[in-house]
Amino acid sequence: MRKLNKLLAGVSVAVLASFQAQATCVPADCNAMGYTKSASDCEGTDMIKCPFNTNQVWCAATGGSTANPEPGMILYSDGTVSWDVISGKTAVGVVAYVEGSTRFAVALEETETEWGDSSYFVSCLTDNSSSSSAQTDFRGAANTQCLINDRQSHPAAEYCNSYKPVSSGTGSSGWYLPAAGELYVTNFSYEAINLGLQKLSKMQLSSNSAYWSSSAAKSSYSAWVVRLSDGGMSDYNTSSSIYRVRCVLAF
Repeated sequence: MRKLNKLLAGVSVAVLASFQAQATCVPADCNAMGYTKSASDCEGTDMIKCPFNTNQVWCAATGGSTANPEPGMILYSDGTVSWDVISGKTAVGVVAYVEGSTRFAVALEETETEWGDSSYFVSCLTDNSSSSSAQTDFRGAANTQCLINDRQSHPAAEYCNSYKPVSSGTGSSGWYLPAAGELYVTNFSYEAINLGLQKLSKMQLSSNSAYWSSSAAKSSYSAWVVRLSDGGMSDYNTSSSIYRVRCVLAF
């Protein structure tokens, strides 16, 4: 009997050692376990960290993040951004450009209209007489206010100044007619932006039509338009031409 007990004990130890050896040979896969996000992705929500890699976390898809916005991400009215369409949250735009502290999103809708009176100089606007000069104009917000305060009507700027897709929070104010430089850099992320708009079932940026900017070529009594698909620029008469308008929001 004593020999049998020793034999059974030996077998138990061998089986346990074999099980432990097999268990340690299988690497833990945090992705397979559902820990597929980072802490910044889940900022502002409850999260659980993977026990094998605390840099990977899980959280329900109810939040969004204020960190690391990238072109193509959806901007929500609570100020967060996400690659995903989040149920229960209100989308107000799609991130178009991020460079340091300069970042803006495009609106989910657009219109077509005239720019305004071209029979005189708008004195508070900079004269961007060449396309190379217009490409460096990022003064869209200031340009828009200049046009709003002008004695003549400027329908494109007025549309963006009054654009309010939501009643409160991010997107409820601050929209403006983008300057030529802001429209020009939008073409760098044209496909990503349209993918974000497509996720939301919103009208995508046109591939061939041009968009009004708030940048003027005062020497020729005209304003700059930009084709967002490739950054092509031209200056056109502001009172007799109708082009698309897609407002932007700094966030």
